[in-house]
Amino acid sequence: MTTLSLKEKFLRAASSLKDEGNSEDVAALLHRTAWVRILLEHDQQESDSFFIEVEMSLPESGKSNEFNSSQLIDRLSEHVEYLKKLRDAGFEISAIGTGCIYCASKELHETPQDNLFEVLLPPMTE
Repeated sequence: MTTLSLKEKFLRAASSLKDEGNSEDVAALLHRTAWVRILLEHDQQESDSFFIEVEMSLPESGKSNEFNSSQLIDRLSEHVEYLKKLRDAGFEISAIGTGCIYCASKELHETPQDNLFEVLLPPMTE
């Protein structure tokens, strides 16, 4: 995944979500890794308002077995740094449930600059 391909997915999803008139809230998956899901959400009530939501959690048990404990700690550290970069770019960070899933969200009223897409790219885990 590159900054350009993430921006292209954002633009396609934003256009598609604006055209969806059947539901109040709609979402599109922009990117997914074993650790991260990046979603674009659109509230039909707020025609120009989009939300980027980044969900981060440890990989499911089958995926985490691919890493030894040391590698898992290294990957976790990289992803915590990723959350910190998102926070520094204006995303609101929260924990869902018992803290197993972290969420970063940001409201957008226009197409973001390229530097936001650079920040959105998660660490490479494979």
